[in-house]
Amino acid sequence: MDTFISAEDTLEQEEAEEEEEHIPPLVIYWFHAIDKPIVDPIAIRKAKREASFHISHPITPSTTQSNKQHPKNWVPFSKRDTIALEKAYQSQGSINLVSVNEDYLFEVDIAKREISPIYWEGPVFEVRRASWFMQGEGGKWIPCEEAMATQIEEGYSKHRPYVKPLISETEQDMGDPVDDIQPDSVESIKKEADTIEEREDLVAPYLNQYIVYKSSIEAWLLYDTTTGKIAKTFFTKFSNNPNLGGTRLLRGYIEVKREAKKKEEAEKASAPVGNTEGVSPKSDSPPRISTDLGDLPRSVKTPSKKKELEEAQAIRQNEEDYDNEESEEPPRVIDQVLFVIHGIGQQMSERLGQNFVHDVNILRKTIKSTYSFAVSGTTSLKNPNGIQVLPILWRKSIAFGSDPDDLDTLESDLGLPDKDDGCPTLAEITLEGAPNIRTLVTDVFMDIPLYFTSRYHDQMISVAAQEINRVYKLFIDRNPDFLGNNGQVSVIGHSLGSLLAFDIMTAQPLSNTEKQQASHAAPISNAKVDPLLFPIKNFFAIGSPLGMIMLLRSNKMVSRKALDPSKQHLASIGSNNPSNAVSFVYPAADHVYNIFHKSDPVAYRLEPLIVRHFSSTLKPEPIPYIKGGLKSVLDAGFNVGNDIALKANAMFESIRTNFNSSYLMRGLGFIRQGESSQNDAYTRSQTDPNMGLTRMAAKSEAKLKLLNPNGRVDFYLQEGLLENAYISALSVHMSYWADIDVAGFLIREVYKNQHMTEERGGVTRSVSV
Repeated sequence: MDTFISAEDTLEQEEAEEEEEHIPPLVIYWFHAIDKPIVDPIAIRKAKREASFHISHPITPSTTQSNKQHPKNWVPFSKRDTIALEKAYQSQGSINLVSVNEDYLFEVDIAKREISPIYWEGPVFEVRRASWFMQGEGGKWIPCEEAMATQIEEGYSKHRPYVKPLISETEQDMGDPVDDIQPDSVESIKKEADTIEEREDLVAPYLNQYIVYKSSIEAWLLYDTTTGKIAKTFFTKFSNNPNLGGTRLLRGYIEVKREAKKKEEAEKASAPVGNTEGVSPKSDSPPRISTDLGDLPRSVKTPSKKKELEEAQAIRQNEEDYDNEESEEPPRVIDQVLFVIHGIGQQMSERLGQNFVHDVNILRKTIKSTYSFAVSGTTSLKNPNGIQVLPILWRKSIAFGSDPDDLDTLESDLGLPDKDDGCPTLAEITLEGAPNIRTLVTDVFMDIPLYFTSRYHDQMISVAAQEINRVYKLFIDRNPDFLGNNGQVSVIGHSLGSLLAFDIMTAQPLSNTEKQQASHAAPISNAKVDPLLFPIKNFFAIGSPLGMIMLLRSNKMVSRKALDPSKQHLASIGSNNPSNAVSFVYPAADHVYNIFHKSDPVAYRLEPLIVRHFSSTLKPEPIPYIKGGLKSVLDAGFNVGNDIALKANAMFESIRTNFNSSYLMRGLGFIRQGESSQNDAYTRSQTDPNMGLTRMAAKSEAKLKLLNPNGRVDFYLQEGLLENAYISALSVHMSYWADIDVAGFLIREVYKNQHMTEERGGVTRSVSV
C-alpha cells in the first residue's frame, strides 16, 4: 500500500530541513583596547622631554608608533553603547561619531575604529566590531581583527559546521592519544598531517593560516607550515582530538561569557573548602583584565622591570578612566559642572605615569559613590546627582626652554656665525650632577618661578581661560539642555591652579557701575584674558597657597556684590586712609571656598585677607566628617551636646543684654519708651568700646557673607583619630581627589547654593530621571 504524503506535510518537512540548516544568529559586540594606544600625546611629550635632556633627535608621533604591537587587553562596551555603535555602523557612513561610555565622555570614530576622550587630551585606542574571539595568553579572549573575522565567518557559512561537526580524515584515523606517538615517528606524523582535511584557507594578510571548524561555536586557527602540521598532529593525538595545536576560536561574545562562567565554576569547585582566595566574585561578564601589580617589586632597579611596572600601571589607569560599567543606565541630567584646574608638577606626574585627568576621574567617581549619604538628612536637597567634573589642562601649552623641536637646526645655526643662534634650552644650561633631583626641580618647582614671571604668568592665565571656554563650548554643544535646567558652573583650583583660577576671575571685566564704585583695585595682569562665556557660581580653592600670594601682593579680597551702590560701605572699609598700601581684588564668583587639610604644607587661610581682625579670632570651619568609624560616633555625641550649650549661652546673653541696656535704663526714667531702641544703639556706640567692636564685627560678617552665604570662607578637613599630622603632611596635598569628606562638601554646597538661587528667583525646577 502506497503511503500518501500530503502537500502540507511536504512543505513542513522542507521548512524543517531549511530551519535545520539555517545559520545560527551571530550577535555582534563592540570592544575597545586599553593598552598599546594608537596615539598617546602624553607619551610623545614624555619622550620629547627625555630626548631634550640627552640632545638627541626630536621625537615625533611616527617614531613613537614604530614597531607597533597589537593590543592584548580589551574591554566590552556597554549594551547601550554597542547598540548605538552597531546602528552607526549599519548606517553606512551617515553616522560616524558616537558618544560612548560613562556620561558620554568619550567618542568613537566608526570609520577609523578609534575611541578618544571628548573634553580632554588622552590616549586614542583601537575599536573592534567583534564577532569571533581568539584565546590569548592566560586564557583571555581577544576579539579577532575584523578582516580575519570576516573570512572566518564566510568559511563558517560555506562549511556549515552548525549542521554537523566537521571531523577531518586526520582526526578519524587517530588512535589512542599517547600510545600511538613513538619517538621515531616524526616522518609518520608528517605524512598524517598531509592527509586531506576539510578546512578554510585564509587570504592576505593572513597567508599560510587556515581554519578548522570543530562545532557550531568553536574553530581552530592553524598554520600551514611544516612546524604547524607537526604541532597539530602531536597535540591532536595527545589530547584525543580536543586540542588541535593552534589557537582556539569562539563564535560570538555570548559563548565567551559562557566559557568564562564555566572556568569560574571550575575554579570554585577545585578550590579548598573555606578558601576563596584568588576566586573572582560571581559576575555576568568575564573578568576584563588582571592589573594586579603585586608580582612587581616596589623598588624597581632594572629598566625592563621599570617598563613592565609602568605599562601595568598605565593599563590599570586606562581601565579606570575608560570605565563604562555604569553606562547601562540612561544618561544623567547634568545641572552642575565643575571645571578643575591642576597645579604644579603636571610634567612630573606624566613622567611617573600619573596624570591629572586620572585624578579628576577619581573625584568624579568619589562624588557619585558619596552622593547618596552626602545628601541624606538635608531636606532641601532632593535632586538626583547631576554633577559633572571636567579637567582643565594648561601646562602642556606652556613651552619653557625644553622643547627640542629646534634641535634639527643646530648645525645650520653653528654654520652661520653672523646670525644669532637663539635662546638656549633649559637642558643646555642644566648641570649633569644629581640628575634625578634636577629633573624634580625642572618638572615640579619650575612652575612656581614661571608663575611669578610676568611673561609666563600672562601666558598661563590666558591659556587656562581659553581652555575653560573651549571645554565649556564642547559641553554645551553636547548638552543643550544644561542652560534650560538652570545649570550652574563652578571652578575648582588645586594648588597653583587655584592661583590661576583666581587671577582669571579677577581679570574679568567690571561693569561701568562697578568701575565707579571700585576703590584701590589691584591690577592682576597686563595680558588680555578672554572673558569667560559663563558666570562662575562657586569657586573652590583646594590645598591653595592663594593666601600667601595675596599677602605678598598686599591684596585683600572683596566680593563684587559689595560694588552695588547700596552696599558701598562694605567695599570701602580701610580705603579712606590715604597711606593705606592695601589694594583690593574683586573675583567674579558668587561664592568663594577655601578647602584645606591642616597638615597641608602648601595651604593658607583666606579669611584674614577679607576681614583681618574679625577672622583672626575665628578658627577655620570644620567640614563634616562622613567617613564613618569611631570618630563619627564620637563627633555625633559631641555635636549634640555642643549645640545645646551654644543655644543656652546665646539665650543667656540675649536676656542679659536686653535687661542691662533697655529695661533697667527705662525703669530709672532716663529714656522714654519710644526712644529706647534707637538711642540705645547710638549711645553705646559712642561710649561702649564693645559696641564699636560689635558694629565692626557686623560689617565684617556681612563682607564674609557676600563672598559665601555660610558667613565663612575657610573650611578644613578633620583628621581621623589615628591620623598623625606630621605623617599626613607628606601626602595630604594630593589626597583631596579621593577624599569622601571633600566630595560630600562639594555636593552639599553646589546644590544648596543652587536651591537658594532658585528660591530667590522663584524658579520651579523639575528634573526628569
